Amino acid sequence: MNPFLSAIGTMLIKERKARKLTQIDACHAAGISRREIYQIEKGIFTGSIIKVQNYAMSLGFSLTLEIKRRPTLDELDGLFDEN
Repeated sequence: MNPFLSAIGTMLIKERKARKLTQIDACHAAGISRREIYQIEKGIFTGSIIKVQNYAMSLGFSLTLEIKRRPTLDELDGLFDEN
Protein backbone atom coordinates (compact mmCIF):
# COMPACT_ATOMS: atom_id res chain seq x y z
CA MET A 1 0.00 0.00 0.00
CA ASN A 2 1.34 3.42 -1.01
CA PRO A 3 1.13 5.99 1.82
CA PHE A 4 0.52 8.85 -0.60
CA LEU A 5 -2.32 7.03 -2.33
CA SER A 6 -3.70 6.01 1.06
CA ALA A 7 -3.79 9.65 2.15
CA ILE A 8 -5.68 10.60 -1.02
CA GLY A 9 -8.06 7.70 -0.49
CA THR A 10 -8.73 8.70 3.12
CA MET A 11 -9.61 12.24 2.06
CA LEU A 12 -11.94 10.95 -0.65
CA ILE A 13 -13.69 8.53 1.73
CA LYS A 14 -14.29 11.32 4.25
CA GLU A 15 -15.76 13.60 1.61
CA ARG A 16 -17.89 10.85 0.06
CA LYS A 17 -19.32 9.96 3.46
CA ALA A 18 -19.86 13.64 4.34
CA ARG A 19 -21.96 13.88 1.19
CA LYS A 20 -23.80 10.70 2.25
CA LEU A 21 -22.84 8.91 -0.96
CA THR A 22 -22.33 5.18 -1.35
CA GLN A 23 -19.51 3.79 -3.47
CA ILE A 24 -22.16 3.00 -6.09
CA ASP A 25 -23.30 6.66 -6.10
CA ALA A 26 -19.67 7.76 -6.36
CA CYS A 27 -18.86 5.45 -9.26
CA HIS A 28 -21.83 6.77 -11.24
CA ALA A 29 -20.81 10.38 -10.56
CA ALA A 30 -17.14 9.77 -11.43
CA GLY A 31 -17.75 7.47 -14.40
CA ILE A 32 -15.56 4.68 -13.04
CA SER A 33 -16.31 1.25 -11.59
CA ARG A 34 -17.13 0.50 -7.97
CA ARG A 35 -14.04 -1.69 -7.81
CA GLU A 36 -11.89 1.28 -8.88
CA ILE A 37 -13.55 3.47 -6.21
CA TYR A 38 -12.74 0.81 -3.62
CA GLN A 39 -9.12 0.51 -4.79
CA ILE A 40 -8.61 4.30 -4.84
CA GLU A 41 -10.05 4.64 -1.35
CA LYS A 42 -7.84 1.80 -0.02
CA GLY A 43 -4.69 3.23 -1.63
CA ILE A 44 -4.14 0.16 -3.80
CA PHE A 45 -5.26 1.52 -7.19
CA THR A 46 -2.71 0.99 -9.97
CA GLY A 47 -4.71 2.32 -12.89
CA SER A 48 -4.81 5.66 -14.66
CA ILE A 49 -4.29 8.89 -12.74
CA ILE A 50 -7.15 10.26 -14.87
CA LYS A 51 -9.55 7.93 -13.04
CA VAL A 52 -8.29 9.16 -9.67
CA GLN A 53 -8.71 12.72 -10.93
CA ASN A 54 -12.25 12.03 -12.14
CA TYR A 55 -13.19 10.62 -8.75
CA ALA A 56 -11.57 13.50 -6.89
CA MET A 57 -13.23 16.09 -9.12
CA SER A 58 -16.65 14.44 -8.70
CA LEU A 59 -16.27 15.18 -4.96
CA GLY A 60 -15.10 18.77 -5.48
CA PHE A 61 -11.34 18.18 -5.23
CA SER A 62 -8.61 18.89 -7.72
CA LEU A 63 -5.30 17.11 -8.05
CA THR A 64 -2.08 19.08 -8.22
CA LEU A 65 1.47 17.97 -8.66
CA GLU A 66 4.24 19.42 -6.56
CA ILE A 67 7.83 18.88 -7.58
CA LYS A 68 9.95 17.84 -4.63
CA ARG A 69 13.67 18.15 -5.04
CA ARG A 70 16.72 18.34 -2.88
CA PRO A 71 18.43 21.72 -2.57
CA THR A 72 21.61 22.29 -4.52
CA LEU A 73 24.93 22.79 -2.70
CA ASP A 74 24.69 26.53 -3.40
CA GLU A 75 21.22 26.67 -1.81
CA LEU A 76 22.39 24.81 1.31
CA ASP A 77 24.66 27.69 2.39
CA GLY A 78 21.64 29.99 2.73
CA LEU A 79 19.52 27.45 4.58
CA PHE A 80 21.79 27.31 7.62
CA ASP A 81 22.90 30.93 7.69
CA GLU A 82 22.42 32.21 11.25
CA ASN A 83 22.79 35.91 10.39
